[in-house]
Amino acid sequence: MSDYNNAIVAKKENEDRIAWRKLLVPAVGSAAFFATMLVNIINTYNKHGWPKNAFRKSDYLLMSIPIIVIFSAVEEEINGNGKGK
Repeated sequence: MSDYNNAIVAKKENEDRIAWRKLLVPAVGSAAFFATMLVNIINTYNKHGWPKNAFRKSDYLLMSIPIIVIFSAVEEEINGNGKGK
Protein backbone atom coordinates (compact mmCIF):
# COMPACT_ATOMS: atom_id res chain seq x y z
CA MET A 1 0.00 0.00 0.00
CA SER A 2 2.90 2.40 0.68
CA ASP A 3 4.17 1.99 -2.91
CA TYR A 4 0.73 3.07 -4.10
CA ASN A 5 0.75 6.09 -1.76
CA ASN A 6 4.29 6.98 -2.84
CA ALA A 7 3.22 6.81 -6.48
CA ILE A 8 0.27 9.12 -5.79
CA VAL A 9 2.50 11.58 -3.93
CA ALA A 10 5.13 11.48 -6.70
CA LYS A 11 2.45 12.05 -9.36
CA LYS A 12 1.01 14.99 -7.40
CA GLU A 13 4.48 16.52 -6.91
CA ASN A 14 5.20 16.17 -10.64
CA GLU A 15 1.88 17.82 -11.55
CA ASP A 16 2.63 20.65 -9.11
CA ARG A 17 6.11 21.09 -10.59
CA ILE A 18 4.73 21.21 -14.14
CA ALA A 19 2.11 23.79 -13.13
CA TRP A 20 4.75 26.04 -11.59
CA ARG A 21 7.12 25.60 -14.54
CA LYS A 22 4.40 26.79 -16.91
CA LEU A 23 4.64 30.15 -15.15
CA LEU A 24 8.37 30.50 -15.84
CA VAL A 25 8.17 31.42 -19.53
CA PRO A 26 5.71 34.29 -19.05
CA ALA A 27 7.52 35.43 -15.89
CA VAL A 28 10.90 35.53 -17.62
CA GLY A 29 9.39 37.27 -20.64
CA SER A 30 7.66 39.82 -18.44
CA ALA A 31 10.85 40.46 -16.47
CA ALA A 32 12.80 40.98 -19.71
CA PHE A 33 10.14 43.36 -21.02
CA PHE A 34 10.10 45.28 -17.75
CA ALA A 35 13.90 45.55 -17.64
CA THR A 36 14.00 46.77 -21.25
CA MET A 37 11.30 49.32 -20.50
CA LEU A 38 13.25 50.65 -17.51
CA VAL A 39 16.45 50.93 -19.54
CA ASN A 40 14.57 52.81 -22.27
CA ILE A 41 13.01 55.17 -19.71
CA ILE A 42 16.46 55.91 -18.24
CA ASN A 43 17.99 56.48 -21.69
CA THR A 44 15.13 58.76 -22.74
CA TYR A 45 15.39 60.70 -19.48
CA ASN A 46 19.14 61.12 -19.93
CA LYS A 47 18.69 62.35 -23.50
CA HIS A 48 15.51 64.47 -23.19
CA GLY A 49 15.01 65.11 -19.47
CA TRP A 50 11.74 64.80 -17.56
CA PRO A 51 8.61 64.97 -19.75
CA LYS A 52 7.24 68.48 -19.29
CA ASN A 53 3.77 68.75 -20.82
CA ALA A 54 4.55 65.70 -22.96
CA PHE A 55 1.44 63.74 -22.04
CA ARG A 56 -2.22 64.54 -22.67
CA LYS A 57 -5.27 63.20 -20.83
CA SER A 58 -5.63 60.35 -23.34
CA ASP A 59 -2.00 59.33 -22.67
CA TYR A 60 -2.64 59.16 -18.92
CA LEU A 61 -5.76 57.11 -19.60
CA LEU A 62 -3.73 54.63 -21.66
CA MET A 63 -1.04 54.42 -18.98
CA SER A 64 -3.66 53.72 -16.29
CA ILE A 65 -5.17 50.68 -18.02
CA PRO A 66 -2.46 48.17 -16.95
CA ILE A 67 -2.70 49.42 -13.35
CA ILE A 68 -6.48 48.96 -13.35
CA VAL A 69 -6.16 45.46 -14.82
CA ILE A 70 -3.51 44.44 -12.27
CA PHE A 71 -5.50 45.73 -9.30
CA SER A 72 -8.68 44.11 -10.60
CA ALA A 73 -6.99 40.73 -11.12
CA VAL A 74 -5.34 40.82 -7.69
CA GLU A 75 -8.59 41.86 -5.99
CA GLU A 76 -10.52 39.04 -7.66
CA GLU A 77 -7.85 36.52 -6.72
CA ILE A 78 -7.73 37.65 -3.09
CA ASN A 79 -11.46 38.08 -2.52
CA GLY A 80 -12.54 35.24 -4.78
CA ASN A 81 -14.30 35.52 -8.08
CA GLY A 82 -17.23 33.28 -7.31
CA LYS A 83 -15.59 30.08 -8.59
CA GLY A 84 -15.62 27.19 -6.17
CA LYS A 85 -17.18 29.13 -3.33
